[in-house]
Amino acid sequence: RLEDDHHTDHNTDHNTDQHTADNHNHFDTTSHTHASPIKPQQPVEGSIVSLSSFFSSFDDSPSLDSPSSSSDIKYIPPSSKVPSPTSTNQLSDLNPSFHPPLSPLSLSSILPSNPSSSPSTDRYSLPPPPTVDITQFGLESSSPPPSLWDVQQSIETQCYEQASAEYAKMIKDMKKRNDMTSMKPIQMEFVKWFDPLTSAIRDEQEACLKRISAEDRSNYGPILVLLKPEKLAVISMHTVISEVLQSRQAVGTPFVTVVTAVGEAVRAELGVQKVMYERAFGDGTFKDSKIKELMKGTAPAKRGRKVAQIVRRADTLLDDPDYRWSPELKAKVGALLIAKVIENCIASDGKEAFVYGKIREGFKKLIGTVKMSDFMYAKMMNEELRGVIHIRHTPMVVPPKPWKSRTDGCYYFNSTSMMRTHGCELQNKALDEAELDTVCEGLNALGKTPWKINKEMLEIQLEAWRRGLTLGDLPQTEDHELPEEPKKFDKSNFAPAPLNPDGKVDKEHPDYKNYMEKLSKYYDEKKIYQKVKQRNYELHSLRCDTLIKLDQAQQFQDFEEIFFGWNLDFRGRAYPVPPNLNHLGSDLCRGVLSFSEKLPLTERGFYWLKVNLANLYGANKISMDARAKFVDDNWDDIVKSAQDPLGHLWWNEADEPWQCLAVCKELTRAVESGDPAGYESSLFVSMDGSCNGLQHYAALGRDKQGGAAVNLTPMETPQDVYSQVLGIVLEKIDGEIAKELGPEPSAADMMKNDCAKRIHGLVNRKVVKQTVMTSVYGVTYIGAKEQIKNRLEEQFEEIGLDVYDAEVEAQLENCARYLARLTLTSLDEMFSNARATMAWLGEVAAIVSHQRQPMSWITPLNLPCVQPYRRKQEKIVNTVVQAIMMVDKEDNLPVSISKQRSAFPPNYVHSLDSTHMLMTAIEMEKRNLPFSAVHDSYWCHPRNVDTMNEVLREKFVDLYSKPLLHQLKKDLEDRYGRNCNFPEVPEFGELRLDDIKKSTYFFQ
Repeated sequence: RLEDDHHTDHNTDHNTDQHTADNHNHFDTTSHTHASPIKPQQPVEGSIVSLSSFFSSFDDSPSLDSPSSSSDIKYIPPSSKVPSPTSTNQLSDLNPSFHPPLSPLSLSSILPSNPSSSPSTDRYSLPPPPTVDITQFGLESSSPPPSLWDVQQSIETQCYEQASAEYAKMIKDMKKRNDMTSMKPIQMEFVKWFDPLTSAIRDEQEACLKRISAEDRSNYGPILVLLKPEKLAVISMHTVISEVLQSRQAVGTPFVTVVTAVGEAVRAELGVQKVMYERAFGDGTFKDSKIKELMKGTAPAKRGRKVAQIVRRADTLLDDPDYRWSPELKAKVGALLIAKVIENCIASDGKEAFVYGKIREGFKKLIGTVKMSDFMYAKMMNEELRGVIHIRHTPMVVPPKPWKSRTDGCYYFNSTSMMRTHGCELQNKALDEAELDTVCEGLNALGKTPWKINKEMLEIQLEAWRRGLTLGDLPQTEDHELPEEPKKFDKSNFAPAPLNPDGKVDKEHPDYKNYMEKLSKYYDEKKIYQKVKQRNYELHSLRCDTLIKLDQAQQFQDFEEIFFGWNLDFRGRAYPVPPNLNHLGSDLCRGVLSFSEKLPLTERGFYWLKVNLANLYGANKISMDARAKFVDDNWDDIVKSAQDPLGHLWWNEADEPWQCLAVCKELTRAVESGDPAGYESSLFVSMDGSCNGLQHYAALGRDKQGGAAVNLTPMETPQDVYSQVLGIVLEKIDGEIAKELGPEPSAADMMKNDCAKRIHGLVNRKVVKQTVMTSVYGVTYIGAKEQIKNRLEEQFEEIGLDVYDAEVEAQLENCARYLARLTLTSLDEMFSNARATMAWLGEVAAIVSHQRQPMSWITPLNLPCVQPYRRKQEKIVNTVVQAIMMVDKEDNLPVSISKQRSAFPPNYVHSLDSTHMLMTAIEMEKRNLPFSAVHDSYWCHPRNVDTMNEVLREKFVDLYSKPLLHQLKKDLEDRYGRNCNFPEVPEFGELRLDDIKKSTYFFQ
């Protein structure tokens, strides 16, 4: 209910009205009131709403014979807050694009069929029911109109319910017409699965309630009975197919992954329903009402006892304030539902749609897998995925619920934690005891920023996708040609000589060499076949991911504002909660997003928009003025790109093509307007740190030399640390090539010399960049080798080498090993002071972990961080399908000393870069300037770049003016006392922090 004591004019600026409301609804049989200071209103004629109609819009409504539903509740509509058709926020401002009926995120059921028409008076004759009382969630008078709130509530709570209702309607229509030809092929499959799967789950629920003995039924039964079988069927189908489609494994998705995902989906849906019920009726009603509904078919004499037995077993789970399940319980619930899916989902070819199997990973034990049948996979390849993959956490159409504590914030019905703790209870306890006001302030500042979909860019992306164009990061739509699968090797087919008595080939036979050549060829062909097949599966996964992002953009494209809720990882780094469409994602996502608010560019904003385009194109190693000139020099290409994006592809050569195209269009429009400074734009400009991890290490140790390399000191042109490291690497390669090997060189020397010659001319900045960037975050030699191998593989392909060839692949592996060592050695030479700080952090973490304690610390924003790394302990969990091996993550396991030590330096630095970002977000919010960020990339409106640059530098200097390392040492000494002898903090260098404020290229 939208409360407003001041306003009678609907068009008044809501931001002028600020007041608070109590967090609870108070009901009686005569009125609906808020706690003081809002006074109860007197009943108004026509304000009575029956509970049956009230709950008709809710899923899993309690039966009316329950004690809590024996009376009616009266509501008083706050008429001053009900939007009229002439309000500035009328429904005609909304025109969401709704999609075919199969979409589980169908919003069409809650908006008028003709959004441009005036809303009916019936829709606004009553206030929303108490579960949508948005004044209690902190939105207050700046909240959106009830129509947007209805949309948000449906997004969070009605996804599976709508999907199950749509399936039921399709089945009814199909039987009525006796015709399925109007459905898409994949719809036909889902509809055929729905009834048998629902019946099988219903039978299982009845067996649980009748306490018929079966394996694991006592574990999953109390949970299974709490949701409708129709909803469980939809959850099971959609989650299994989502996991299988998004897997990049050609052999199938690990069984343990799928069962955990299904179990988590059930847990999350129960959490939503529990929140809705308990807001309306109070604690305990959700369990009792659902079980009583399922028990209607049992004998009255036995009903009470059986209900009590089931409820007792569900109590501990449903009464948990955090609503967490153990991994074992998720696995058991998920396994039962997967078994029903495999058994009842039969494809139109008459075979199982999902195949359960077992594979052997290397020399390990057999593991269970779930994969789609070849028939269904081929059908999916030709289908849109809309309605097939369900995403629970999506963008929001109202501002996120402000964070107030560890478990209170972000979504209104979907439970979300402030921190992703990996099951670490020590972390949860530390958060519960901490003062998190400043952290909450930072997360809330980020969540308040309103975004919107750039429709023009979305349409270009969709058209490119429809045409099969591989532009930007759009994946190719055609698979790589799969070679013929080599026939299974049989020694008797290749060995011309009789086998020895032990069944092995006779090595003394004259044709043994020929046999071994054939054997080697077979394994080479098999390896190539598996590699191509794996690449095709990865391509399909990328296509699925792309389709999900494009689909979500389409669903939200007509909302004037969308929002992203934020939370943290255990190091304090902030992330948008929606996993697919967000500005943290790929260039595709960023290219289709903009701020919702349009502001005049101003002359400085126009300048920064030009600089931004140069940055996006890759012209970012030159001065700022030179970057602006880059735009002037390439103006013809910019205009042609804007006018004919799928014909003139200059923009596609950029480092970030889609964002580059969006800026091309905006700059073109600004110039064509005749007044670029006055042109109103909603695009963002990003300022990125220069290898930000090294910047933090340099500031920690006051490293002047390292700081200069990463732009902590004023320079006329930007310093590029990646190019500097590359220069050292290239010198070493040239030296290796020029080296005289001597008459009898060792195999290792020959290998290095061969690798140096092979990669000469192929190593560029891009090849070493990722390793340099992640070195400060603890990248290992193995990790560096894999990073460099991926980049070298691209270089090999560019010069025409067949990376599928066994000999070329062996060369690639050797070259990646050689170059990884060179890159890491060059880094050590260049950043010796940073390495000293890293070593100190690792040493103190090792000392703590030897006390059998996880390394923990408190950030400058008072956020407690606990490293969750413990020795892995596997345990066997028996399910109805198979026994699975799960990793125990209990806090009572011994800590992993090696992991605690190696991970602490990068984790500590991550906690500091997050602190810097949140400090900047809070200050920008205080100045009422739209702001967002992606770790070390800070975003604002073009006109506000100068202000943001000033703020982020001030906050960085404020942060490192504190004695952070000395304070960390003191905290550890206070906690561990005489038990530990912590080393002294490394001596500081001569870097002047105030110089950072003058550094143009600190963030650029």
